[in-house]
Amino acid sequence: MKIKKLLATGLATAMAVTTLAGCGSTADNNASQSAGTDSAAGSTQAAASNDDVTTITIYAYNNSTTEAAEKVAAAVSEITEPAIGVKVNLLTGVSSEQLNLALASGEDLDLFFAMPWQVSMSTMATTNQIVALDDLLAEYAPDVLSGISEDDWRCSTVSGSIYGVPMNKDKAQGRGFEMVKSIADELGIDYSTPWTYEDLDANLRKVKEAYPDMYPLVPNGGTMIYPAWACDVLSDDLGVLENALSDSTQVVNFYDTDSFKEYCKWVYQWAQEGLMMPDAVNTTEGYQEFFNSGVGFGTFTSFKAGFEAEETRKCGKDIVVVQMENGAPHSTTSMVNASWCIANNSKNPEKAMQMLNLMYTNHEVSNLLVNGIEGDNWVFADESKGVITYPEGVDSSNTSYSSVGWAWPNEQITYVWEGDDPDVWEQLGEFNKNAQPSPAKGFVWDNSEVLNEVTACNNVVEKYRAGLLTGCLDPETAIPQMNQELDAAGINTIIEAKQAQLDAWLAEQN
Repeated sequence: MKIKKLLATGLATAMAVTTLAGCGSTADNNASQSAGTDSAAGSTQAAASNDDVTTITIYAYNNSTTEAAEKVAAAVSEITEPAIGVKVNLLTGVSSEQLNLALASGEDLDLFFAMPWQVSMSTMATTNQIVALDDLLAEYAPDVLSGISEDDWRCSTVSGSIYGVPMNKDKAQGRGFEMVKSIADELGIDYSTPWTYEDLDANLRKVKEAYPDMYPLVPNGGTMIYPAWACDVLSDDLGVLENALSDSTQVVNFYDTDSFKEYCKWVYQWAQEGLMMPDAVNTTEGYQEFFNSGVGFGTFTSFKAGFEAEETRKCGKDIVVVQMENGAPHSTTSMVNASWCIANNSKNPEKAMQMLNLMYTNHEVSNLLVNGIEGDNWVFADESKGVITYPEGVDSSNTSYSSVGWAWPNEQITYVWEGDDPDVWEQLGEFNKNAQPSPAKGFVWDNSEVLNEVTACNNVVEKYRAGLLTGCLDPETAIPQMNQELDAAGINTIIEAKQAQLDAWLAEQN
C-alpha cells in the first residue's frame, strides 16, 4: 500500500518526532519541540536565505480582528522566513462559502482546514481542488509523515493518495447536551448520568418555569451542528450508517431513519411550546453569545476530554455537559479526517508543505496560530507548567484572537489554558483510545461517479435540513417531502454506489 511505503521512507529521518502523535504532558511536548525545531530551522536556514521569500496564504477557522491576525502572521513570519523562506498571510473566520468560492475562483490560497461537516475531501480531490500530498510529505514533511498513524492516514486517503494531514486533536466524540452550570445546579438538574429525550424534555420545562424569559434550547448559527445521534456520516451525510455504535454496515438514507425522525419530532414540539428559540433557523449568533447574555440555557453538542473547561472559557460561564442516551464516545473517519489541505490554487505547494510541517511540529509556530500573541491574547498563569490564561481585562467575549485549538494542525504541542487539567492532552489521548470505532472507520467515500446526484441531493438537504434541526419545519410534512425530493434527486443511486465501495473496502480489511 502506498501509505506503508511513505511511512517507511519518512521513519528513518524523523524518529525523534514520532512522540508528537502521542499525548505526553504539555511541558514535555514544548521542551522536546523547542529542541527539535531549532535543529530544523538551522538545517534549512542557509538554503532559505538564498531563495526569494514565498507568501503562503492560510485560511483559518477561528475568529479575530484583522489587526490581530496580521500581528500573529507577522510573529509567525519572523520564525518561518529564516527557517524555510516563507512569509505568512493569515485570514481568519473563513466560512465554507468563502472557502468554496476561493477554491472555485482560483484566488490566492495555499493552506486551509477542510471541515468535514462543510466540505467533502473526496469531492475536492476528485475535482482537483486540492493537491495529492504523498510525494510532498515524503520530501518536505517526514516529521509529520512518521508522526501520524497509518490508520489515521487511511482516513484522509482518496483513491490511494493522501489529500489531507489529519489534525492531532480529538479523534473521537460523544454526543450530549451542554448547559449553564449555575442554572442546572440551582434547579437540581442531575447531569451525572446519560439523558433520554424524555429526561431532556423534563429539564427544559424546569428551566422555562423558573426563567420564563429564557430559551432552554438555543441553536448555533441558525442550525444544530451536533444533534443527539451516533451516526457515521460516511463522508457526506448522503448514505450513512445510522448507528456507529452497532456492528451494522448497511448504508441507509439518514433522513428516512428513526433516529432523524425522533429528534425532529422532539425539537419541533419544543419550538411549538416555547422551549426552543423561535425562528431559530434565521439566527446568526452562536450559542456562546446566547449563554453569555442569559438568553439561552443549553444546546446539543459533541464532547471530548476537557470539553467543559474549553466551553467555559468560550462562553464566559461555567458549562457542564451530559451524555445523551445514544451518544457514547465513538470514532469515525470524519472525526479523524478533519485535515489541513493544500489548495490546487497554491503557486508553491512545496513551500506550503514546509509551512504545514512547521505548523504541526514547531511549538512556537503552533502556539502563535492557536492562541495568539502573548500579552495581547494570553499571559502565563504558571510558566513552569505551561499554563496560560487571559490578560487582565480580556476574556472570551472581547479577545481579539479566539483560541480554537482543535481547528489547527497540532493543538497538543501548545500551552494548556487555566481551568483545563495540566494533563489534558494525555486525557485526550485516552479518550481517543477508549472510544468505540465505527465498523467503517477508515473508509473514504469516492463520489466521483455520482457527482450529479450528489449535487442534486445536497441542494435538497440544504433546503430542509436546518429548518428541521431547529424545529422550524413540521417533520410530519417536511420529512416525507424531503425524502420524495431526495429520491428524485438520486439518493438511492448514491447509497447503492456507497454500499458497493464500503463492501469492497470491508472485504479488503478482512
